[in-house]
Amino acid sequence: MGIVVADLCKSMEKLAPLEYALDWDNVGLQIGSFTQNVSTVLVTLTITEDILKKAVAEGVDLIISHHPLIFKPLRKIDIELPLGKMLQTIIKNDMAIYVSHTNLDQAPFGLNHWLARELDLNDSKILIPHSTPDVGLGRIGKIKPTSLKVLAQTLDKMWDTSVRVIGDVGQTVSTCAVVGGSGGDFISNAKIRGADVFITGDLSYHDAIDAAGLGLAVIDAGHFATEKIMVSEVSKFLVEEFGHNINVLEECGEDPFYL
Repeated sequence: MGIVVADLCKSMEKLAPLEYALDWDNVGLQIGSFTQNVSTVLVTLTITEDILKKAVAEGVDLIISHHPLIFKPLRKIDIELPLGKMLQTIIKNDMAIYVSHTNLDQAPFGLNHWLARELDLNDSKILIPHSTPDVGLGRIGKIKPTSLKVLAQTLDKMWDTSVRVIGDVGQTVSTCAVVGGSGGDFISNAKIRGADVFITGDLSYHDAIDAAGLGLAVIDAGHFATEKIMVSEVSKFLVEEFGHNINVLEECGEDPFYL
């Protein structure tokens, strides 16, 4: 018997159960049937028209995306608009769409765990704990003492991005908090937990003012750079789960910000 969508869902929910998602999120199977056969899976950060062109060309049966394609309730599907066009393409090509978003962010061995490992955080702990033990957003731990400037330059190179820095670039940092994606709401959490540098993305002007006021150094590496690790890690997980029974493709897409 072949692999079906339900098998992939079951494995993904072993990694990141749906109940770990934040209340406002929309995760799980968004388009398709649990009984659809799957031979080729594409893992991506965000579904775009370019991602779908690749998926169609490669004969993809299921796309696993970090960001929801359908986030708010739809009142209509206008195929002249980007979302409508994408939905039309997906349905015409009999593809299924599965989303693992904030449930993956909060999972014990999910996105923020992978970031902590990539940053070589020692004695890593959850930054914002969930009510379920070992579940929650972000991580905090120790790094080798270094200047804020050197750390920023390291991330620039490692993640192929252009970071923004808040704080004295000459200061030495050694306790690091990280939240993948948009972390502006967690500046005070990082400070209270004793971080002297917070790595995240999508900081607003007012977030930056708040961080400066608290005396917390922040490196804003962007949403894309702090979450793209999801693509390679989920792909690796699926290969471990299914071996050669399915073909797993990776496509991070592109950061929409260039400069």
